[in-house]
Amino acid sequence: MAGKEPFFISWEREISLDNLAPVSFFYGEQAAYLRILLSELKAKAGQSGISLQLKPYFLFEVDWPEILDEALSPDLFLFSARRLMVVYFPEYEDDDSQNADKAFKQFVSPYQKEIERYLSSPPAGVSLLIVFSGKLRKGNKLLNFFFRLKEAFPQSLALLEMKTPRETEIMAWIHQELGKRGKKTSPQVSSKLLEVVGPDLVSLSQELEKLSLFSGENKMITEEDIFSVCAWQKTYDRFAIEEALESGSLEDALSITRRFLAEQPEASEIINYFASLSRYLLSLVQAKVEVERLKVPVKEVFKKLHPQINEGWSLFDRKLQAFSACLGSFSQEELDDLIRELSRVDLKLKSSDLEPGMMIETFLVRFFQLRDRKKKI
Repeated sequence: MAGKEPFFISWEREISLDNLAPVSFFYGEQAAYLRILLSELKAKAGQSGISLQLKPYFLFEVDWPEILDEALSPDLFLFSARRLMVVYFPEYEDDDSQNADKAFKQFVSPYQKEIERYLSSPPAGVSLLIVFSGKLRKGNKLLNFFFRLKEAFPQSLALLEMKTPRETEIMAWIHQELGKRGKKTSPQVSSKLLEVVGPDLVSLSQELEKLSLFSGENKMITEEDIFSVCAWQKTYDRFAIEEALESGSLEDALSITRRFLAEQPEASEIINYFASLSRYLLSLVQAKVEVERLKVPVKEVFKKLHPQINEGWSLFDRKLQAFSACLGSFSQEELDDLIRELSRVDLKLKSSDLEPGMMIETFLVRFFQLRDRKKKI
């Protein structure tokens, strides 16, 4: 594969009926995206009149001997069909480096000979796709096992690491995916989408589909579309107001707040909106302690607070710079005062008939007075 070729071109070529090996091992942070690619592959095959059977298997439900026996036994009712048998390892919630070794010990180690025997003479018309969703580091037993098999059976086995692409590649992919749906958007809106959702391609695919449906006959996807999609409402508000607090202006924060209140939200939604302000202020307080008292590098604190933004992206650098500047604008005492003020406003929102917009806007004025004070000196 060419080094500079976009991932969505190389993956589509690798995961095609012409190029799939008898056995393929897919791994990496984006391996779950294989499900979408296979669904698209099946749709294309149907449009071309190709008979394609796609069947999933989960290793916590079925063992290798049963899977391999089925692969070796032709289906008399689908004798002329191309068969794709997709074997999934369990998807672990955390990124523990020991997960792969555990998976190897539980799901592979007892069946090494059976898997090797299958690779020595795989059946025609069957592609066995093995999927591990997660990053595999060099030296772990699972990856080593498949590397050894690749050396022993180079014609029968292919390996493909589906790691998180570069920011520019994901932006290009967003443009392409919208184009498939007859839509387009600006780089600024794509960047906002990526910032809010993160780089997970499955999640991005789902949100692009919702945005395309929501926009109706309009060809251009806008920030207003993102803001208006119901499932996104609270998430987008939170990210928007946090960005205004961090790197925007008082006018930005007031505009976002007034747009939110213009929708006549329920009382619970107003409380949740104010909770977004509280969470951000509390994160600043904690960050201040870690950076100044515990001497934790500000980059490490930022990465912990923003796991959805990959280091190495221009977005990461921009957000890190804004976070550092915002953190440096306050003393610990000032942040403590703001937290006390937050508590007072929170109590009034929940127990009084005062206008919530007025209370929230008054707090925002106080926040920006403190944040921007040093800039004017």
